[in-house]
Formats: sequence, C-alpha cells, structure tokens
Amino acid sequence: MNRYIISAAVWLCVTSAGAQDVSVAIGSGGQTWPPAESATLGKMPSGDFHTGIVRLSEGQSFIISDNGDPKTPNGNKMLDAGFNSEYVIDGADNSINGKPMRRPLDVQPDMDALDLWSDKARYEPGQSVWLNAARFADFPGAMVRYRHGVHILKEEPLRQEWWEWQPPATDFKGYMVDVYMPQADGREQILASIGVDVSSDWKRFPRNGYTAWFQPGKEQWLAGDVAFLNRRHINAVQFQDWHWKHHHPYCPDDIYTDIANNDVSLNVVREFINIQHGYNMLSFFYNLGYGALDRAGAENDGVHYSWYLFRDRNHSEKVYHELPADWKSSISLMNVGFGDWQNYLADRNDEVYSNLPFDGFQVDQLGDPGTLYDWWGNEVDLEWGFGELLRKLKARHPSKRLIMNSVSRFGEREIASSGAVDVCYNEMWADSPYFSDLYDVVASNRRNGGKDMRTIFAAYMNYDYGVANYGKNFNTPGILLTDACIFALGAAHLELGTGYNMLCNEYFPNTNLKMDKTLETAITRYYDFVTAYENWLYDVEGEFQPEVKSLSGHSISLWNGARGPQPRRIAMLANETSAGARVMHLLNFTSVNSLSWRDVNADMPEPSKLSDIRLDIDSDRMVSRVWVASPDSLGGVPQELEYTQRGRTVSITVPSLHYWTMIVME
Repeated sequence: MNRYIISAAVWLCVTSAGAQDVSVAIGSGGQTWPPAESATLGKMPSGDFHTGIVRLSEGQSFIISDNGDPKTPNGNKMLDAGFNSEYVIDGADNSINGKPMRRPLDVQPDMDALDLWSDKARYEPGQSVWLNAARFADFPGAMVRYRHGVHILKEEPLRQEWWEWQPPATDFKGYMVDVYMPQADGREQILASIGVDVSSDWKRFPRNGYTAWFQPGKEQWLAGDVAFLNRRHINAVQFQDWHWKHHHPYCPDDIYTDIANNDVSLNVVREFINIQHGYNMLSFFYNLGYGALDRAGAENDGVHYSWYLFRDRNHSEKVYHELPADWKSSISLMNVGFGDWQNYLADRNDEVYSNLPFDGFQVDQLGDPGTLYDWWGNEVDLEWGFGELLRKLKARHPSKRLIMNSVSRFGEREIASSGAVDVCYNEMWADSPYFSDLYDVVASNRRNGGKDMRTIFAAYMNYDYGVANYGKNFNTPGILLTDACIFALGAAHLELGTGYNMLCNEYFPNTNLKMDKTLETAITRYYDFVTAYENWLYDVEGEFQPEVKSLSGHSISLWNGARGPQPRRIAMLANETSAGARVMHLLNFTSVNSLSWRDVNADMPEPSKLSDIRLDIDSDRMVSRVWVASPDSLGGVPQELEYTQRGRTVSITVPSLHYWTMIVME
C-alpha cells in the first residue's frame, strides 16, 4: 500500500501511468491507512492528468492512496505503508518538506549479538530463504523486517532460531533483512542485518571468492571453510592450483601433486564443489590458457613443439615463465591463437568436466610478454589469440561459464568483446595503482562488453607489507576504502578465501596476512551491503553530474572520467539506475596519505568520521523521498531523510560518513 500524508496542503496534482482509483481521507493529525472513511478522488485513464482540490481546516491533514498500483510514475509522492511520513507544502515558497516518522537509534549493532545467517549465497527466484538467529531468545519483543531499499515488504515478531521467508519471485533483486527492537520513544534499535540476493544467474551481481587448499584429510574442515564464504554471499569460487599439470589439468589418481609439488586430494576437490553447490555457488577451475610443463612430460602427453611461442623467428628460444627450481616445472607458453593448441586444451577440459562437476573455467594469462613468434617465424598477436581461444572453448562447452584474466589490462578489449565470458576479470598491478585506474577499467569493460558487463578486480592489498610481515594483520582502513570505491563503481573484488582467508599475493595459497576481528566484522557488513543494494550499485544506466553545494563546510568533488578522487575531500560518484533512482556515493578521502588503492605498506590512515553533512542538490525532477545507507553505520540498514525541495534544489543532511555512504533520491 503506497500512501501519502500531507499537512497544510490546498491542492494536489497526480499523474497516472494506468487506470486506477485514488482515495483520499481527511482528518485531524496522526492519520492511518485505511481510514474509517474515504472518498474516491478520481478514476484516471492512462495518460490523463488529474488535479484534485483538497480544502483543509486548521490542523487537518490528508492521506491519499494509489491502492498499491506499482506503476505510479515519477512526480507522485510515494511512501510504502511501513514508513509513516509526513509531507508539508509551504504555500509561501512552494517548497515541499518530507519528514519520516520512524527513526533508528544511532547505534551500530553488535554482529555477534544475534549471529544472523542465511542458508544460501544466492537464491533462485521462488526459492525460500531460511534465516538463523542463534541467540534470538536473548531479545524478547524483537521484530524482523524484510525490505527492498526502503520499501518494507513485511514485518513480523522474531519467534524462533530458524525461520522461513518467501521473498518475491522477481528475478535479480537484492533485499535487506534486519532485526530491530522497538523503543518506548517510538524509535528503533537495530540489532542485526543481512543481505539476500534473489538471482537466477550469478554474473548479474558477481561476488567472487577463492579456495587454494586441497590437502588429503581436509574433508572434516570443508563445511566450515565454505560457510565463511556463504555468510559473505560469495556466489562464485575460483579453485586456484588444484590441477595436476597446466597442459593436462585432470589427474584420476586419488592423490596427486600441484605445480608446487603439494599433495592434492581429488576427493577434497570434489567435496569442495559439492558443498559450494549446496549454497548455490558456482565453482570455477583455474588454469593458464596457454601453458605446458616441459619437465612434467608435456611432449609425451601430446603437446607438439610447433605449438610453442618463441623469442626469435628461428624457433630456437622458447618463451618460459620461470618458477622455483623445486617446483614441478617452469611453464612454457603456447601459441594461444593456434587451432591445434585450442583443440588440445578443449580436449583436456573435456576430461575435467567429465570427472568433476565444475561450472566453468577461470582462464589465466601472464600479461604483455613483448614481441613473440610462432614456429614459422610469424609475429604473434597474443591479444587477438585470447578472443579466439575463448570462442573455441565456449563453442566446445556452451553450457559452461568462462572468465579470463586481463593482467595489467593486457587483452582487455579482446576478452570483454569476445562474447564468451560471463564477466571481466582484471588483475591489477603497480602500473595501474590509482583509484582512478579502477574507474577507467570498469568504464572500458562496459564500453567493450556492453553496459551490463561486470568487472571483478584481483587487486592484492598491502602487498609489500605482506611479503615482509608474515603473521601480521591487514590494514583495515586501506582495505575498506578500496572496497568502498570498487563496490561504488559497480564492480567486485576477489579477496575472500575459504577458511577466513584474504588475498595479499598473487600466489593464492599465501596466507602471510590475517584479518583481525575488526576487519572480519567490517568486511561482512560490506558484503551484506552490496548484496542488499545490488540494484542501486549494479543496475546503472549511466552517470549524471549533479550540482552539489555543501552548506556545512565539507569539501566535495565529483569523481568522473575527467577527474579522479581528490585528497582532503569527499569524493562523489553519481549514477542513475535503470529504475530511475539517482544514487550518489560519498567516499571519504579527507584523511588519505595516497591516491593509490594498493596501500602497499599498510599505512593508509583511518578517516575521521564526518557527521551532519548538509547538502543542496540540484534536481530537475520532483523527489518522492531521499534515503541513505552505509555499511559503516546501522548495520547497513537504510535511513530515510527529512528533505526540502524548493524548485530544483533538494536540501538534505547526511547523518554520517566514515568510509562510504550512499544517498538515493527517488
């Protein structure tokens, strides 16, 4: 039920996208819907513009309802039934003031207090969501609320440890479930929150993780290791260094060795996949797209010498990727665009898919190697070959998914435009160290792969610090600022691994740095946030350039293709969603010591928390409501703001900004 409460109003204009009844009730303040008596304002055919005159006595208000019509157009004042808000029209200057009547206490919930979990990382449309609050009995009188953005779908008492919720069957929607305790003064204390993703395909809202530990006897730990990823809604997992040989990845033996001569259990690999599938996660096997292991019998396994890449036209010097001497072999690079090699690799993948239920292939590369030649002395266009390889692999296994790494943006255009990959995957290095480089990569992938092409960053944090400080902790401020920027750009960050691990190095089994409790809690809230608000982050039609004026002394600069974030300022990214909402991301750069996302020395300082940021925002549209949400406050639960619109100017006060706060104008 959408409803409106407007005080001191003398007239009302309504536009309708379809025939509907609009009902009006007039009374003395504190109106509720449905009222005891109401009158039909008008039956409005599609396209008609209807003006209703409402005469109010002193102290009276009125409510109008569109009777739940989901097609109410822009320009109407819309509020769902869970948000009793008041609208006041000032006849003197024609300003409109929207004021919500339900407000949360400004308290960040303790994530361990209720220990809220869901049973899947991703839900198919129509699939039930099972939720668990292990400590529910400690909070008698608590309420559970389900919503999409600020639109409340349902509220009910928290009665038991496990319970079922049936979300709408609409595909590709994110939801927030929160538990709150009503207070005597009418406010609400948020106790816990969790995101829910209802999507038939992972690639619309990718949240990637990894696993890299397959030692024999690990079976007893697998369930807990994967449960860590499930709580963070990871919907696709990369299996790093699971394979036997690069040119022959599948081994039928119960125990075999990986590239570093570590023992791998085939049963552990299989069980990892099965457990992930139980959470609706996809499992991708990792392998180089053009590698062979000479010391591990490549030629005996059917790899022809004429398939290799060479440094010279006389094929006397093979191209190698050197690895430590005690590893299985260095890697010889193959002519990726050569059809015989492509067929050979596709045949080997047949063996993988026939014996293990992987969902797809994570194809790796090694970046720009300089000028290379084939057996016949022809210069090789490696980037062109990437596209050819991907199309060959997709044609051979059309039901399987493909991802390919673009190392330092090498082959970026050919991969994105291949028509074969689910998403773009960019491994970022010191040649692309700036936050503005992240922006450029996302824009390039959308340009080459279409506006719905998503980007996953393999961006290794605290890299230099991790090499020299085994057993130390990640630097939380550096991680959160980079994640905030990546997610606000509508991208994803490959960073979380099974067993509470986080990447700090391109060798995924490396566990030099650890997450402390502060980072673990914060990163969970960030993944709840990107899951709950995926439609405002990813379903973007394009940027817009708002005119914003700070009235509280906070310096704000727009981040766009022409200019990146600025130090000692709040950076603003502004997008318009496919549903017509305007979204502005505030990112706190006021305390940064660098504009590099890498935080290589783990010394990015924690930003000062800002409060009461008063803004005037130019808007050429009538605003229905304004709300904010942040993973850094209220557990990510949305908070509707009081606002005033005078002509084109919308005035709001943003309660707080630590790392990232999202403003939504509907």
